[in-house]
Amino acid sequence: MKSIFKTTIIGLLAIFFASCQEEQLRVHFPASMPVFDNASVAETAITYGDSITLSVGVSDPLTPLSTLSIKVVVGDEIIATEKIRTKDQEATYTQKYSVPFVARMPHGAEVEVHLSSENIEGTKNDTIIATTIASRPTIPSVFLVTSTSSVELQLTDAANHIYTAEGLTFGNNISFRLATKVNRFKKIDWTNPENLIFGWVGGQLGLADVTIEGTTTTVSGDLIKLYDPTLVGFKKITLDLFNFTVQGEGDKLMPATVMNINNFNTVQLTSIDHMNVAKKEDWKSTVMYLGEGTEMTITGLSDVANCMNPTFFEPTGTNTVKFLGITGIYTVYFYPGLEYVFVEQPNAVYPDALWLVGVGAGPARTPGVKTNSWNWNSPLEYHFCRKVSEGVFESVFFAEHEIEPTAAEPWRLTFGVKFMHQRGWGGEESSQNYQLPANGYLFSPSPNDKGNFAGTPDFKNLPGIYRFTLDINTKVSTFEKIK
Repeated sequence: MKSIFKTTIIGLLAIFFASCQEEQLRVHFPASMPVFDNASVAETAITYGDSITLSVGVSDPLTPLSTLSIKVVVGDEIIATEKIRTKDQEATYTQKYSVPFVARMPHGAEVEVHLSSENIEGTKNDTIIATTIASRPTIPSVFLVTSTSSVELQLTDAANHIYTAEGLTFGNNISFRLATKVNRFKKIDWTNPENLIFGWVGGQLGLADVTIEGTTTTVSGDLIKLYDPTLVGFKKITLDLFNFTVQGEGDKLMPATVMNINNFNTVQLTSIDHMNVAKKEDWKSTVMYLGEGTEMTITGLSDVANCMNPTFFEPTGTNTVKFLGITGIYTVYFYPGLEYVFVEQPNAVYPDALWLVGVGAGPARTPGVKTNSWNWNSPLEYHFCRKVSEGVFESVFFAEHEIEPTAAEPWRLTFGVKFMHQRGWGGEESSQNYQLPANGYLFSPSPNDKGNFAGTPDFKNLPGIYRFTLDINTKVSTFEKIK
């Protein structure tokens, strides 16, 4: 041990003396500071979208130069940065920098060029050039151009650079570009060099680059899209050309009061059941705006009370139901094989939604049948839970727990589920963290089972319609038979 300690000390000393020797052998230069012999920007006034021309001459009377750092700033926005390697005791550099027309560019702002020259001894000299004023382009109006029409947005708030158009008749899903110039056909004038054309560039509203080669016009970025499924359509468009945002307004949809299954569209879905049998079948589906507490008249079902998911629908008559879910846009599915209606919001995630997946369950109808599996292909395989209140979710379904040790794969017959934060694998609520139902029907096997809620022997051969409620606030779960 002492030998190792001595060896380590000797090694450290060797490194120390070597570094000292290297420092002593390095050429040292007298203390001096870089001097900016010339530092100027050619342009005194520009419009955003133009460029500035920087010329720099720097020298050091005694010490070789090392680097020249450049930063171009407008307001709080850093426009460009660059670091140049400088050698010897003199260096010159000329470069153009574009000052783009982007969000939050103030009118009449100074374009600051921050310069920092450093010599090889680490001594720096900094300076700032602020001789250029940048102005916003004059834009009296902007044209919104779709594939079939165009409207002119007028400047309605010059101080804040707000443009609006009202009295529009667009639908609730539009795609377009914005331009300051259109031709006589009210289309974007691609050939006009003064035309400012806006699209969806880099995930935000921005100026698009246009390249014309012969008869081919290439435009950077994508179309701007406005979509609001809760609106009848867009009646007003507002463009904020300071913050570079665009938004639409319109009349809100009224929640549906009629659901006619016969008017749904046909879709093909593949379902895999708890025995791993896959079926590809024709379903019917549509998208509807459903309102909490709204009564709906149902057409196209033989038994409304038995054919609509009670998690979301409460029968109020022979062919009427009340919607229990939160008001919003839902995908509605009808499965002809069981004559059953499901609803879900496919992109909903926690804390606005929970999803239940597993085996031993199926649609809440009689006679009951198990259809659920550990898959996400169709609503037969999982359940979209209803948000009852903040942090409280529930799902109503048919459940059956069978214990058959001699079966080829006994687990396929049992009841075992878990709550997920999304439609698919990812975040989840582990049963290990919850107080289990008082009836003793469910237990949490172990952390190795990844937080499943599993059936107990007390739950064996008690098929029926059950309501499963999860309270995330109190960490309490309830599982009760309702039919």
